[in-house]
Amino acid sequence: MNEVQREYRRHYKLLRVLITTFRLDFVPASWLPLRILRLSLIPMMSAINFTCLLWLLGQSFNEGDMVTFSYGAIWVSATLQSVVKALTGIYYKEDYFECFNAAEELTRRRFDESVKDSVRKILAETIKLTKIIVSAQGLIFHATAFLLAFYAISTDRIYPLMYHIPFISPAGNHTFQWIGILLDLYTVLGGDFLFITMALQFRGELAIISELLGSATGATGSKFLHQVHQMHIDALRRLRTFHRIYYHLTFLQMISSFLLICLTTFMIRFHDVQVWAYAVLLCGLMQIFFLCLIGDILFEKASLISTALYLTKWYEMKLEDQGRLLIMIAMAQKPYGIKAAGLVDVSFFTFIEIIKLSVSYCAILFTLV
Repeated sequence: MNEVQREYRRHYKLLRVLITTFRLDFVPASWLPLRILRLSLIPMMSAINFTCLLWLLGQSFNEGDMVTFSYGAIWVSATLQSVVKALTGIYYKEDYFECFNAAEELTRRRFDESVKDSVRKILAETIKLTKIIVSAQGLIFHATAFLLAFYAISTDRIYPLMYHIPFISPAGNHTFQWIGILLDLYTVLGGDFLFITMALQFRGELAIISELLGSATGATGSKFLHQVHQMHIDALRRLRTFHRIYYHLTFLQMISSFLLICLTTFMIRFHDVQVWAYAVLLCGLMQIFFLCLIGDILFEKASLISTALYLTKWYEMKLEDQGRLLIMIAMAQKPYGIKAAGLVDVSFFTFIEIIKLSVSYCAILFTLV
């Protein structure tokens, strides 16, 4: 086992632990109602937290306290993401595991000596890029969550933390809400971790297919082209599964990031807020930036396959092999990016449009206030 295989094995082992934690599969439960309770416990806790936060929004709006209202709206956005991402991890366990197994299988596959080093380099770059993005996002999100919690404890606007649950002691309120903060933080981070890993996995796989096609010549055997063709089919099939998993979640991500940017920009402009508001703004920008950047990368790598097919020495190949290439060219004609709810292409252009839209709405708010 080489270093790249060990890196992938450790990485995907962590992802399996993450999904097992979402589902609480490590808790023994043979009775059906207990299994249902086990699967729904984390989403249910997030849903209770979400309901309490909606009450906080109503109270602060009636009192005209826009800082607390915006603060609560930030947590509402985070908790909504937490619920949906936990449910996604729970419901699509088998689909996730299939993609994890395919990624690990790719590291064990034997390639021709002419492309072996290039493939290993692509795999190493993929896991390195994944770790860099996840680490950067994790660091910023941890800092922001604890800045928000510190603000809630130290301010006299909210008691205790974000809201007060009747008939529960102050210590019980603090305990429940700290659990809610940690649950939101790690569920959102875990959901983003899964998305980033899977998307970059497809980026690496499509890049490898392009590299293999680039090495194809007239002397290339039919068996080689058949293997590449099968790799392409499998990658596109799992890419469709990926689209199905994140069909609505990417749209929710865009809406929540847009609201975060609008609310925090509004607060920074009109209220004497602390550093946590800037941290929240950075989180909103970071989430939508990485989402759109990865969507752009996926589209580019899928397009490279079409280019690689056109550049092959197809005229030197057998008629049977030329037929395989024609099928792959037809399959590569369809653009394979990420489409949020079937409405919006997830790309860097979309990121710019969201920023422009946020600035426009903030300008309208500034004129109304």
